[in-house]
Amino acid sequence: MRTQINAVTIAAKDLLKLKDFYSNSFGWEIQSESSEIIMFRLKHGLIFSIYKLDDHAIYIGNANTAEGTFPKYYLTINTNSLKETDELFMEMERKGVPIVKKPEKVSWGGYSGIVTDPEGNYWEICFNPME
Repeated sequence: MRTQINAVTIAAKDLLKLKDFYSNSFGWEIQSESSEIIMFRLKHGLIFSIYKLDDHAIYIGNANTAEGTFPKYYLTINTNSLKETDELFMEMERKGVPIVKKPEKVSWGGYSGIVTDPEGNYWEICFNPME
């Protein structure tokens, strides 16, 4: 497994309010945005994303958006290929790592799955063809 974090994604109750906060208060420049997600490119290639709450919950494999019932963030490790992503998931499964969502093609064109650590923190393992 790579010792890196490529992206941090948080859920937003009010996407536009958080967009304004990170753009104006932090001065971060928007890389891309849609009605569901806004992405900022930070130093060293790190991506910080704000995902609309309901869409975030569905993406991580948990459609229950009741307050406090699912993680409102996840960290991402990018791989070099779909095959590498699948191999990492098979390895994690053998090691007993909890898999929340097996890898699948996602709406933005990537290939991604979600695992958790022993305390329930969510990690996305992802092939991003745009990297």
